Amino acid sequence: MSRLAAAVLLGIVAGALYTVSPLTAWCGAIAALVLTLAGRGLPEADRHALTVLLAVALVARVVAIGAMFIVNTPMHDDESIAMLSGDEAYGLNRAMRTRDVLTGAPVTQYDYFITYDEYGRNSYITALTAIQMLFGPTPYSMRLLNALVFVVAAILLFRLTRSAFGPLPAFGGLAVLLFLPTFFAWSISLLKEPLYLLVTAIVFTAAASAVRGRSWQQRVLAILGAGASLVVARDLRPEAVPLILAGLGVGVAALLFFSLPLRYRLATVVIIALAAVGVMTRSTAPSRLGATLDAAAKTQTGHVFTRGHSYKVLDPAFYFMPVTPLQSTLSLAPGEAARYVLRSAASFVTVPWPWDFASARELLYLPEQVLWYVMVALLPVGIVAGWRRDRFVTMLLAGYMIPTAAAIALTNGNVGTLLRLRGIVIPYVVLLSAVGFIAALQWAAARAVRSAAA
Repeated sequence: MSRLAAAVLLGIVAGALYTVSPLTAWCGAIAALVLTLAGRGLPEADRHALTVLLAVALVARVVAIGAMFIVNTPMHDDESIAMLSGDEAYGLNRAMRTRDVLTGAPVTQYDYFITYDEYGRNSYITALTAIQMLFGPTPYSMRLLNALVFVVAAILLFRLTRSAFGPLPAFGGLAVLLFLPTFFAWSISLLKEPLYLLVTAIVFTAAASAVRGRSWQQRVLAILGAGASLVVARDLRPEAVPLILAGLGVGVAALLFFSLPLRYRLATVVIIALAAVGVMTRSTAPSRLGATLDAAAKTQTGHVFTRGHSYKVLDPAFYFMPVTPLQSTLSLAPGEAARYVLRSAASFVTVPWPWDFASARELLYLPEQVLWYVMVALLPVGIVAGWRRDRFVTMLLAGYMIPTAAAIALTNGNVGTLLRLRGIVIPYVVLLSAVGFIAALQWAAARAVRSAAA
């Protein structure tokens, strides 16, 4: 009788929840499915640890979203809900205006302008709009869905790194991904970052399956999954597909190069150097490279001249006259271009220095910035240790970071923008630095044992 009463009560609660917020009910069902499948095929101890870690992560996000709702309840109206950033407000506002246009609700010309504006159009906005059409206004339950998208991406990366490097670095990397404050905020936002992380995680997982699949059917499915993810990525972020494919290419090239014996590597370096000299002296490559760097530098100055905390990587003379990138006539000499590239690379790693923080909000980021420095220091160790465990996955993760990091470093001049975009690369730094951290601990432990034995 008690079971029947419990079942009836559960049905009433579920029905009430679905009536109030259908998407929340669906998110609950999806979360249960994710927790069930996440540890499939793993040893019992690992499966239990993974389930506990994921459950804690999901509960923490539900609590955070609930707290946002309660704290902001007095300020709710038909035009205002809790937002963490301006981009969130723009995305949801555009989706709601589009919903009004499509459903025939009373609208103005400005609603039509926002709906059909090319600025800001991407596949995440399309998905956000479709969800508003299906489930009605979903400012908070959409955060739950984004959290699930982020967690699924983290699970895919966990399983990829666990099979490659073992459980310890995989669990360490997963814990950082789930609870690093910036990633935590991302995962409950209305931003496209969780979806972008899922797309890249699927591509990497599919690449590994396509190479190491046990059957041709598995390999074909992996290739189709990667292709579908790239289609989503194409409209998600500018130049996303070229950057992802370039990252895969760099990873494969690095794998082939470092798999060669040393004498062949040296010969390859000489051949590449001679070919590069020939290309640079007998073609239009230098002018094309210069034009590319000029365009990136113009974008960088545009970020510097916007509001917020900026930083500079060009020579000071290029910042005397504030102009938009379209109006800029900037042209870099070879020496200026070299200094620009070197400063950009250094700034990607170091900005913002702890003593350069300019606001209370930036000070809140200080612990993460220190952790970022630690992860960068551990990254080479992780790459070397990862190479010994699984060359393909190591080069896959390391290679992906290079083109994306270069594009971010060369075009940014605003601290806030850099921190947000650097987060595209940080998940893969986290995974490899976790490998480096475990390897360093094992080396230290082995050294301590040898010292004690001596």
